[in-house]
Amino acid sequence: MLSTILDAMTALADETIATPAMLLAEVRRSRVAVDALEAHVMGLAVEWAHAHPAPDGARAWRVTAATAVPLGELDGAADEIDVTDPECEEAVGWIGIPPVAWDAPAAFAAANGMSTAAGKALIRDALILHHRLPRVWERVTAGAAPAWRARKVAQLVIGSPADVVTHIDTEVAPIVGTVSAATLERKLEAAMLLLHAEARELDQECAEEHHHVTPDDPAADGSVTLTARGDWKDVHDLLQTVARIAAALKETEGPDSLMGLDARRARALGVLADPAQALALLDGTDAPAPGKKAVVYLHLTDLAVLGADPVGFDETTRRPVLVQQVREWLARTDTHVVVKPVLDLAEELHTEAYAVPDRLREQTKLVNPTCVFPWCTRPTECCDCDHIEPWDPAPGGGPTCSHNIAPLCRHHHRLKTHTAWTYRRLEPRVFLWTDPYGTSYLHDRGTTNCVCQT
Repeated sequence: MLSTILDAMTALADETIATPAMLLAEVRRSRVAVDALEAHVMGLAVEWAHAHPAPDGARAWRVTAATAVPLGELDGAADEIDVTDPECEEAVGWIGIPPVAWDAPAAFAAANGMSTAAGKALIRDALILHHRLPRVWERVTAGAAPAWRARKVAQLVIGSPADVVTHIDTEVAPIVGTVSAATLERKLEAAMLLLHAEARELDQECAEEHHHVTPDDPAADGSVTLTARGDWKDVHDLLQTVARIAAALKETEGPDSLMGLDARRARALGVLADPAQALALLDGTDAPAPGKKAVVYLHLTDLAVLGADPVGFDETTRRPVLVQQVREWLARTDTHVVVKPVLDLAEELHTEAYAVPDRLREQTKLVNPTCVFPWCTRPTECCDCDHIEPWDPAPGGGPTCSHNIAPLCRHHHRLKTHTAWTYRRLEPRVFLWTDPYGTSYLHDRGTTNCVCQT
């Protein structure tokens, strides 16, 4: 089937598309072909998982569970699953599907051009569809529904009871090609209320587990969007305090200030980061010395220092930043500014000990801000400093130095240490990885390419 689709696409690409109608027809045919290929990859994910089962008694990888379900009758799950315990590796995500060896997703994900975490999620969703949603899975494999829509159904029912999943499978399969996310959520809510009303009441009591405060990525102008979900009273009290601080800011700035109410409320959130300053502002007393502290690495060119280059680079957010924005940050009186000596990223640091000293650790973080495994984006702050060549004090052993240290997140550090994955450093930010099956990947300054395949 796939070869026929690809041959048809090649033949159509050679034709001259002369009219809008022909162009749109080609778009529709291409979409059908893409959906078929995505469904094929989902099928390969199932085959890969079945070929790499977890050994008896071993844990599967960590997955992200969308629902916390303390139900004992969930497809043979344990009577009590503490999903807040990181050691259980969120076992609720594996209810009803076979566990997979912890090191299996990395090679599959790399071959698919995605991070290990994304590859794990793809395999998990495919297994849920294959094992728990057979009617939806049949629609996908028949080309009647796109894989991405089916994955949304799979993600919605993670950890749900077997009878609820069967109900959703029956209800959604005929419309999976067009159903909206809102409709899916309503159907799941209705099924839970119909079949497990008591569990839904417990979920409502445990709603606090889903409370959060989450910032988005900073924009080019230095601003950031913050979203939060919490108890109504807590949020109400916060807004009242923000309003009081905003009013106090207006008094300190005087009647000629051009700052609007919304801008003052946003500034008030920053004031709350220093409780002593916030209290002084509310009480109308003198503010103490700034207590807020932030470590920001800024890369400025010689021209930027002289005022000829308006753009710098913020190492903390990994984004360009206007030099004018840096000036505004430094001019603020509510933050204590400490200027540290420049760390030479090209300097070769070395120690005879196994432990990585702070200066070398900081240099490693600045040279490679993320894990250097193919397609991994985990920040270096959350990574281990790995000895590329295993450390050995004997002559010829791997030293603890700049050219032999690289950041690896804990999962990929284990993968490198305990499996046949290998890598070597070609340049300070360039690494060549080889998976257990002979395929090589070049991780070059945050990008990854497949460069060699056996």
